[in-house]
Amino acid sequence: MDSGLDHATQPRTLAQKPPLWLLVLILGSGTVGITIISPTLKAIAEDFRVEDSLTQWLLSGYFIAVAFSQLVYGPLSDRYGRKAPLLTGLALYVIGGAAGALAPSMEWLIAARVLQGLGGAAIMSIVRAIVNDSYERTEGAAAFGAITAVMAIVPIFSFISGGLISELIGWRGTMVVIGIIGTVSLLMVLLFLWETNLDPLERFEAATLTREYAALITNRAFLAFAIASACSAGIFFCLIGFIPYEYARLGVGAGETGVWFALTPLGYMAGNFCTRQFTRRAGIEAMLLIGSLVCLLAAGMLLLVSQMPDRTPLMITVPCMVFGVSAGLVIPNGTMGAIGVAGRLGGSASGIAGALQMGFGVLGGSIIVTLGGYEQAFRGILVLLGFAVVAVVSSLSVLRVTPGAET
Repeated sequence: MDSGLDHATQPRTLAQKPPLWLLVLILGSGTVGITIISPTLKAIAEDFRVEDSLTQWLLSGYFIAVAFSQLVYGPLSDRYGRKAPLLTGLALYVIGGAAGALAPSMEWLIAARVLQGLGGAAIMSIVRAIVNDSYERTEGAAAFGAITAVMAIVPIFSFISGGLISELIGWRGTMVVIGIIGTVSLLMVLLFLWETNLDPLERFEAATLTREYAALITNRAFLAFAIASACSAGIFFCLIGFIPYEYARLGVGAGETGVWFALTPLGYMAGNFCTRQFTRRAGIEAMLLIGSLVCLLAAGMLLLVSQMPDRTPLMITVPCMVFGVSAGLVIPNGTMGAIGVAGRLGGSASGIAGALQMGFGVLGGSIIVTLGGYEQAFRGILVLLGFAVVAVVSSLSVLRVTPGAET
């Protein structure tokens, strides 16, 4: 069987472009599942009378499920098309939302979050593959940037609404919202999404899947792109876990925490705007490096602020917004760069890239808990600084391994 990577640079037939609003809705529904719960973590810990650090599992459980499931959804979508696996994932996502709303214990809620993650994995991996099916390389990065730029509005409302819902009717209301938005997305996919995988693989075999993954993870360009984007995504996932407790130490309630944290996606929108405007001229590789350097700057800023005894919520928020700018530069370019070198294995590449992004979130969150970052924020920030350094190194590697890349 020919490796899909062998055809990565050859002309291919593009699918008809699906409506951007639909891709925004689908991807946005998965983002709600990640972000809406962040301002409620303190309330959940108090409700179930558990330690604050245990709430990290409400994020890590979701991330782990997404990470491993994407490794399955990607190949499935390469073999059976994009639409059927996406519908399956959305159905699991809705069921997970309902289970979370009814959770009688912390263990039940963690299990519901895992179920949400099993569904959310399809959302994240397959939307990226759909973009790759429908756009050329640099155009795809710009389109993915446009989708996530509009989608960045979702975390703004998620952070704000999550805090307000928690204060008004309790944290269970956030689980109801997850179920509702998942249901709406499922219905819209049924009605308005056509199949974009025009060249499905002929067979789905374990041995074939192993060869495909081996071909991808031994490709230096793919790894460099994927790791850079994973570091950036991992930083964001770590932030939503431990930074709310830093706001709480400053006397900020759940509702106000949501408002402050909602400013981070504004930075993401700004970074995505730059991606759309400049990627075609500067190239994916250059934009990736610039974004990684901005990420390193943001980590340094946040570390400095953490050492100031008279710090304010605004002083914490500004570096978080700069992190948002860097993510808007790194994630679209790194993700589409990784998928672009994979040729026919776009679904598998999307799955691995997405798994790495979630995996870095789990890894970072676990290290932060171990180091006591929930109690002392600067320890968690050191983890973010380490991720930023790895992102810069990976971005420099991209420049070395893709000298003839399309710009």
